[in-house]
Amino acid sequence: MFKFYANQLVQQTEESLLTQASVLAAVYAELYQAETSRDAYDPERQQAYTPVFPSLSMQAEAILPPRPDAAPITIDPAIDYLEIGPELSRIADASQVNTLAGYRFLDPDGNVIGGSAEVSLSLLHVDEVARALGGETVSVARERIREGPEPALYSVSRGTRVRVFVAMPVVVDGDIIGAVYISRTPNHIFRFLYGERFNLAKAGLFIIVSTALIGFIFWRFITRPIQTLIHRTQITGNGKRWEPLNHYGTREIENLSHSFQSLTRRLQDQQDALQTYTAHVTHELKSPLTAVKGAAELLRDGAMPDEQRNLFLDNIDRDTDRMEDLLASMRSFSLAEQNAIGGACCLADVEDQMRGRFSRLSITLMNADLVLPVHPKTLMIILTHILENAQQHDADEIVLRTTADSSGVSLTITDNGPGISDGNRNKIMDPFFTTRRDHGGTGMGLNIVNAIVKALGGIIEPQPNPTGARFRIKF
Repeated sequence: MFKFYANQLVQQTEESLLTQASVLAAVYAELYQAETSRDAYDPERQQAYTPVFPSLSMQAEAILPPRPDAAPITIDPAIDYLEIGPELSRIADASQVNTLAGYRFLDPDGNVIGGSAEVSLSLLHVDEVARALGGETVSVARERIREGPEPALYSVSRGTRVRVFVAMPVVVDGDIIGAVYISRTPNHIFRFLYGERFNLAKAGLFIIVSTALIGFIFWRFITRPIQTLIHRTQITGNGKRWEPLNHYGTREIENLSHSFQSLTRRLQDQQDALQTYTAHVTHELKSPLTAVKGAAELLRDGAMPDEQRNLFLDNIDRDTDRMEDLLASMRSFSLAEQNAIGGACCLADVEDQMRGRFSRLSITLMNADLVLPVHPKTLMIILTHILENAQQHDADEIVLRTTADSSGVSLTITDNGPGISDGNRNKIMDPFFTTRRDHGGTGMGLNIVNAIVKALGGIIEPQPNPTGARFRIKF
C-alpha cells in the first residue's frame, strides 16, 4: 500500500511540476519577446497541442543518482538574458514561498540566468537539462541528498528519498531560447494520509464491520455447525446414540450431517447385530458342544455294548455336523456385504443354474427378461437360500415373478408349502430362528438373505399368501 501511494505521490509531484514549468516557460517566452522586440503572441495562431503526462515510477532502476553540482560558466550569457534574469528570479522567489519548489531559468548554453538558486552557474552537463535544450521535455527522479540524518518515519516511504526534476524547453517562433528547470521533493505519505484521515477512518470502520459480519456469518453457518458435528461424532464414538443438529448452517453441511448420521446408524446397527449375533452363536454352539463332551466322557468310562457306542458316535457326528453348518452359516453371514455385488441381470441369466441345483422343484419364471439391479452371483445366493427353505418345508412348486413400477424393481418368490404362521412372520428374519431345529436347521438362511438385500439398498419382507410362503424383494 505504501509503495502504491508513494508512486502516486511522485506522479502527482511530477504533474504539478510539469504544469508549473509550462506556465513559467510561457512567461519566460513573453519576457524574452518583449526584451528582443519580437512579435507579440498572436492568439489566432494555430497551435499544435502536445500534452505531457506524468510517467515517473518508484522502481529502483528508474531512480537516478543525485544531481551533479552546478559548474562555472564557460560562455557568458547574452545581454538580453541578463536583462530578463532578475525578473525571472523575482517570479521564482514569489512562487517558491507556496510551492517549496526550486526554479532554474537557463539560456541556450545551459547558464542559469535566474531562479531561486545557482544563478550565474552552468547546468549544461546535467543530462535532463541538455535534453531539454535539445527540444525534449524530461522528467526524472533522482536520489535526494539530505544534510542531516533521515527521520525513522521516512523509512516506510521511498518517495521521501528522491527529488523530482522537470526540464522543459522554451520555444519562441520555433527556436529554443532556453529552458525551465524545476525540482521538488514529493509530498510525504503520512501528510497525505493525515489529509485523508476521515476517509481512511470511514474505510477502516467499513472494513472492521465487514470483517466482523463475515466472521459472524462463517461462525454461524460454517464453524459452529462443523464444531457441533465434530462433537456429535465424538459422542457417538463413545457409544451414545446420534443426535441430529439443531442448526445445519448450509445445505452442504446438512448433507454431510445426514451422511454421518446414516453412517453412525449403520455402524450402531452392526454393533447391535454383532452383540446379538455373538449371544446367539454362543447359545447355539453350547448345546452341541455339551452333547459331544458328554458322549465322549461316556465312551471313555469303559466297556459298553456296541449298539450303545454306535448311538453315542452317531450323536457326536450329528452334533459336529450341526456345528459345521453353524460355522458355515456364520461365515456366509459375515461375508454378506462382500457378496452384495452390484450389477445387472435377469432371471433368465440364472435359470439353468437354478433348475440344475433344485431339480426336485417345479420352477416357473414370469417376466424373466426384466433386468434386476443385482449381479448374477449375488442373485443366485439369494435364490439358493430361499429355495432351500421352500424345499425343506416340503414345497415342490416355485413361482418367480419380476415387476417394475415408478418406485423400482421387485422380485416376488412364492411356493406351495405350508406357509408362514402369523406368530412367526415377524421372527423369521432373526438370526438362528428356525422351526426345523430338530432336523438340523440353523435359522441363518433368511438372515443372510436379509443382510445381502440391505447391503444392496433394498428390502425383503414376507407377504400374506393363502397357500404357501411368499417373499417380496424390493430393489
